[in-house]
Amino acid sequence: MHLHSFVLKDVFRRKTKLAVAVLGVVVAAAAIVAVVTTFSAATEGFHEATNKFGANIIVRPEIESIPLVDGYTSMGSLYTGNNYIEESDIPKIYTIKDNASLSVVAPRLYGIAELQGSSVVVMGVDPEQEMNLKPWWNIQGHWMSSENTKQPEVLLGSDIAIPLGLKEGSMITLSNDNISIDAQVAGVIESTGDNEDSYVILPLATSQYLLSMEGKVSSLEVRALCSACPVEEMSQQIEGVLPGMEARAMSQIVQNEMAIVNHTKSSAMAVSIITLLVSTLTVASTMLASVNEKMKEIGIMRAIGASDIQVVSMLFLEGAIIGIVGGCIGFLIGTMASFVSAPMLVSVAPDPMWDLLLPVVAICMFTGMIASLVPAKRALGIDPAEVLRSV
Repeated sequence: MHLHSFVLKDVFRRKTKLAVAVLGVVVAAAAIVAVVTTFSAATEGFHEATNKFGANIIVRPEIESIPLVDGYTSMGSLYTGNNYIEESDIPKIYTIKDNASLSVVAPRLYGIAELQGSSVVVMGVDPEQEMNLKPWWNIQGHWMSSENTKQPEVLLGSDIAIPLGLKEGSMITLSNDNISIDAQVAGVIESTGDNEDSYVILPLATSQYLLSMEGKVSSLEVRALCSACPVEEMSQQIEGVLPGMEARAMSQIVQNEMAIVNHTKSSAMAVSIITLLVSTLTVASTMLASVNEKMKEIGIMRAIGASDIQVVSMLFLEGAIIGIVGGCIGFLIGTMASFVSAPMLVSVAPDPMWDLLLPVVAICMFTGMIASLVPAKRALGIDPAEVLRSV
């Protein structure tokens, strides 16, 4: 009889005890799969959510600050450098190495203009890019048109529109030095608690004409779309194609949130590993009991010529079978558990991670073989002569 046939026959003969050993492996494997699947889905969902938060890279002209000091008295700072970005340089951003991860590149031009006798901040934007960058804006009215018409449309922040009684369809006149434009209010942005509450937002070309800044923008807001987004690296790539510009990654909040997710994942994984260790002891205990029950059989095998390697291989094969069966069942149970727990714990619906199946089964098989070491040592200590005398 072949060795594997002997082992399989023995396994089916002691179904109940081996089921207990397999159950221990199933619990450990299921815990590992559930933790990895749940937190992988949570991480993916977190990245998708942060991609809707707006820009994560801000590009501005690099300005040097020179402190002015008179004796021990600070006189402020002197700023040097170009204050604007050439609009013709914007397409260079799409030449960076990770350009496939660029989702939105939104230019901004800031300036001061007069509205009904008061100074207001105007912000020129590309309407299409801005709409993609700020999808959460609630507008009473509609988005301003991106078409360059003689009578442009503008959006007003609530802090300007409400005091002046302006709403969708109102006509306003913006002026700066000797330039003035008539514009129609396309809509009023509901309060966001941010700076745009006090801005007059108009198409980029219109703002450049009003501020006499044709071909200039103040800054670029860039949103990168990627699950493992190398935001800092992309910032360096942007600085490489736009010399004299500073690309600052706004990734600190994302990193803090990810640190919390990773900490929780590490804690859950530690519990899973402890469960795996306990299952190893369970398998070892079950197999040791099996060896004690099979002392006569092992003694006879050794008496008729079975080598130590054959005896140890028999126990290793039994441990591997327990690990493989437990790993497969544990993977299925862990996957189903993550389907139930992930929506409740992290508000995401995970997909099956089939690439986990082979590593989990391999770990469980290795665990089963490790658990076979103590029973193997016990089996090698059986004296064939003593067993034969007792028969």
